[in-house]
Amino acid sequence: MNLPKTSVELLPVSSVVRWWSFVIDAAFSRQSRRLGAAFSGWPVPRDSIMKQKKIETHRIGLIGQAPSRRGDPRRPLAGPNGQKIARLAGMSYDELIACRRRHLNPHYRGKRSKSDGFDYSQGNLNAANVLLDWRVERIVLLGKNVAQCFGFRDLPFLAEIHIYGRRFLIFPHPSGVNRWWNERRNERRARQLLQRFLRGEKVPAGFRKGGRSTRRRAQTTSTGTSAKRSRSATSRR
Repeated sequence: MNLPKTSVELLPVSSVVRWWSFVIDAAFSRQSRRLGAAFSGWPVPRDSIMKQKKIETHRIGLIGQAPSRRGDPRRPLAGPNGQKIARLAGMSYDELIACRRRHLNPHYRGKRSKSDGFDYSQGNLNAANVLLDWRVERIVLLGKNVAQCFGFRDLPFLAEIHIYGRRFLIFPHPSGVNRWWNERRNERRARQLLQRFLRGEKVPAGFRKGGRSTRRRAQTTSTGTSAKRSRSATSRR
């Protein structure tokens, strides 16, 4: 039995590829719309909201201790320390420069043991001038020496004070010599609190107590170990 011969015309390869691309794109588009509808009611992460909110640089002041050996006294916090502050604050370098900035010791005063020398008498005078002259709402105090010149003693890092009609944040000195930064959790908390502070946001109750510094925890651990040893020695007797 002889069957009639039929001719089959094959589509070009380019046409087949374009057709399958169209099918795949349509499938992915449908799936993306479904996922978008499913996740539309989810809350937006807080960090993304903070990045979208503009920093009001004219309301922010940054107080440093003193310029470094190679730093320019006329440009406070314009070097590596200022760049680290800008990175932690989530702001650009231009935004950092737009803030009010000052060193309580305008010139480098050399070294004393492991830290930079600091003239407290000059620091106290310049701190008083800041309170009189600056019209800012939020001031970041970089280091315990700076905080002490404003009258804040024996307060931990990341403490916030409301006084003189302003808000102050005691922030760790950004220098790499400061061992406080060696613990990653400290840096994470410092970044979160600094960004909230600069944007004028209120910190939830208990948020600042979420962690302790390395030194405080080490002291607590050593104290607990000594107490255990003393109790074990007493039980042996």
